[in-house]
Amino acid sequence: MSKLNYSKKYNSVFSYSTKGGMKYGYRLTYYDDLHKRHERQKRGFTNPQSAYRESLGVKVEIINNETNALNAESITVKQWSKRFMEANYTHWKISTLKDYQSRLRQYILPSLGDTSLKRLTKSKYQTLMLNPMIDQGLKRWTIRGAHKTLMTIINAAVDEGLLTKNPLSRTPIPDTGHIEKRIMSKAELQKFNYQLDQESLTTQLMLYTLEQTGMRQGELMGLQWQDIDLDNLKIHIKHTRDFNGLRTAKTPNSVRTVSISTSLAKIYHNAYHEQLELFFKHGLKVKPTTFVLTSKHRLLPLNNKYVSLKLRNTLEHAKLDYLIGHFTAHTFRHQYASYLLNSGVAVSEVSASLGHASPEVTLSIYTEKTPMKKDNLADKFNNLW
Repeated sequence: MSKLNYSKKYNSVFSYSTKGGMKYGYRLTYYDDLHKRHERQKRGFTNPQSAYRESLGVKVEIINNETNALNAESITVKQWSKRFMEANYTHWKISTLKDYQSRLRQYILPSLGDTSLKRLTKSKYQTLMLNPMIDQGLKRWTIRGAHKTLMTIINAAVDEGLLTKNPLSRTPIPDTGHIEKRIMSKAELQKFNYQLDQESLTTQLMLYTLEQTGMRQGELMGLQWQDIDLDNLKIHIKHTRDFNGLRTAKTPNSVRTVSISTSLAKIYHNAYHEQLELFFKHGLKVKPTTFVLTSKHRLLPLNNKYVSLKLRNTLEHAKLDYLIGHFTAHTFRHQYASYLLNSGVAVSEVSASLGHASPEVTLSIYTEKTPMKKDNLADKFNNLW
């Protein structure tokens, strides 16, 4: 191979000897947004001026960031996902960020991380990612969550000009043992509440609050004593809390005040005094900002798993174990809305109590029939306690 002699007059242009005489070419190196080094070169020019003129045109492409289409072949799903996350994470809530990171780490990158965006196809997606998830016995909602995240990332690549279209559009997600959720009948609810009255004070506070207010599980976990107004039978919902910590409520409409029954107010009263005694034994004071739900031994805030555990235990103790999996902490919210709506309570009232943006949202999500035919749909939910 002949030696390359770079021109002092024309930057990036070189000359080299061939059997046909002296030839010219150019070589340009640059780094893309992923900090990956690239090189563009071309040979065969008969004079240095021609090589230089063409190199200037390529430089303009690079400066104007018009090289995406040229580099898409080499950008992998992992590289683009990293770039996507770095560009967008400041716009998301911490829970959304954690969901993206978890799905990428567990499902997307191990399966498709080294695949080129340009070479991503439905069949490859099915073979490398979806089928292994199905073989692991993962539920449909888990698979759908990972699929939704990947679709968002690939759609962003289309918007960026890296792809002309999303190759994974309309990919069917199989049903892998989806557990149908349902609310309780009146008889089941009465049986459940009879058992709930036998459970611990903390369990009663958690499950009766979910049952009688329709609040979200995260909103329950975020309650502090300054949010509880027992004199006026009110709870002020301002926050949500999960494994990511305490933060603002889900939406502006989620900040609201809900009413509680006198029986539930009594449970809160007793729980408050029980907490006072426990904290006093440890030389601590219960403050307005102290969480309502704290552990008995370490006095730390309880987590969401505790609610699910106590719900499961209560269903088992009530001989309603056939509802486990079908009735979750969030199903209380469906139940609250469905019973009230079916008993004639104005949808606007139910919507405001749930913290929805509009009554239409409430009707589209939370209207469902009770499992038993003609069972108690004429009675208002509040009459059940």
